Amino acid sequence: MLWMPLIFAFLCLTPCPKRMTRLTFTTGAILSAIGAWLFVFQTPWAPCVFAFGGNLMMDSLSAVFVLLIVTVGVLSALYANGYLFRESDSGISPLRLRRYAFFFHLFLFTMLLTVLSNNLGVMWIAIEGTTLASAFLVNVDDKKSSIEAAWKYLILCSVGIALALFGIILVYYSAIAQAAAGEGGLLLNWTFLLSHAKQLDSQVLRLAFIFILVGYGTKAGLAPFHSWLPDAHSQAPAPVSALLSGVLLSCATLGILRFHILTTAATGSAFSGTLLILFGVFSVAVATPFILEQKDYKRLLAYSSVEHMGLAAAGLGFGGALGIYGALLHIVNHAFTKSLLFFSSGHLLHLFQTKEIGKVKGIFRKNPFLGIVFFLGALAIAGMPPFSIFVSEFLVLSAGFLAGKFVPCALLLILLALVFVGFLRHANQMTFGVPEGPPAAEKNFLMDGVLGIGLIVIFVMGFYIPSPFQRLLLEAGRVAGGAVL
Repeated sequence: MLWMPLIFAFLCLTPCPKRMTRLTFTTGAILSAIGAWLFVFQTPWAPCVFAFGGNLMMDSLSAVFVLLIVTVGVLSALYANGYLFRESDSGISPLRLRRYAFFFHLFLFTMLLTVLSNNLGVMWIAIEGTTLASAFLVNVDDKKSSIEAAWKYLILCSVGIALALFGIILVYYSAIAQAAAGEGGLLLNWTFLLSHAKQLDSQVLRLAFIFILVGYGTKAGLAPFHSWLPDAHSQAPAPVSALLSGVLLSCATLGILRFHILTTAATGSAFSGTLLILFGVFSVAVATPFILEQKDYKRLLAYSSVEHMGLAAAGLGFGGALGIYGALLHIVNHAFTKSLLFFSSGHLLHLFQTKEIGKVKGIFRKNPFLGIVFFLGALAIAGMPPFSIFVSEFLVLSAGFLAGKFVPCALLLILLALVFVGFLRHANQMTFGVPEGPPAAEKNFLMDGVLGIGLIVIFVMGFYIPSPFQRLLLEAGRVAGGAVL
């Protein structure tokens, strides 16, 4: 799983015709996904952790995120075949395409390394690696606005990751005081720390979690550390935005979750859960007015990511089997639904040559298939039944009410109702009406196929979760609940 994207990253740098770069690029993503799917679903989960050299591991929690990364990665690679590679004839040079293919696979590698890390230091390096790799993807076209967005993303996330390093140092300090002879090399291993959580200094762990929440929360898009996200999403190509929103934010959330599990086990209190609820509700509150009054549809989707990461954080904070399961399911549902909408934004940019919501009218008349997909996707991301987002939002709020968190849940219900109104208004304005501008562009069946797959997934997941994946989610929820390793 780790070597495949790394090998294909360097293969994509080989000077060759565009068709060969395209073949290498797509083959690498597909082979990485097949390898990950086979490994995850053929692994017996009786021993819940598998360690490789002590620094890497695969448990059911990381397996969920591995599946998200490679699945959205394949969809993004297929979409890029009809989006960026087709654009090469009208502006993007073969050299830039090779650079894009290289950093795309490097981005997949760093995200996989993040979720497969047992060593907290390795995880920190991998998360910083995702920033460095994806910054070049944001700036694939080398425009002034793209360069500015990439630098803002790079600087803010690097500052955040530096704060997270302080949290890791504090965890190490707490562990070293309890270290036994011969255990020095394990002091940053998550499995070792969790098994010795009761011996760690609870006050130091509380302080460490604050640094981690601020540091990794910057990368996860939690408010008020989210300001890089709208700019990066608005400038990145559609398949890159799908990866950034669908899985990069989820990887950073997993980093927070690992420390949340450790802090809860060490302190025996709801300290970290309370902070997650606070920042989760605040993120939804900050995103709501921007969603209501947004003028740029890609920035609209970016602020929606802030909202949904906040909701997932709140679900993890509510805790309990239902809250954790609902939060993990929400992360999965958001990944597929938001990816679908960002892919749709690529279609919209081709058709209307603008990102302004006010200048996009009559999508259904101009391209009926895109109109249906975009409108249903907007309803789905706003939490409309019977789509998958509704199910996970319902589970998260149910867990909050069962936990007695009535005030946060009431606030979330009001905010989610406002978000629904905002998305419905924007989607109605864009989808219906009389279109303006030139006729519709030539259809691309590969790009349309990706949209069709995404729509089917979010619709089916609203009714049915395949039993192997359901078992994996339940086992992941058990690990996230602090099960003894």
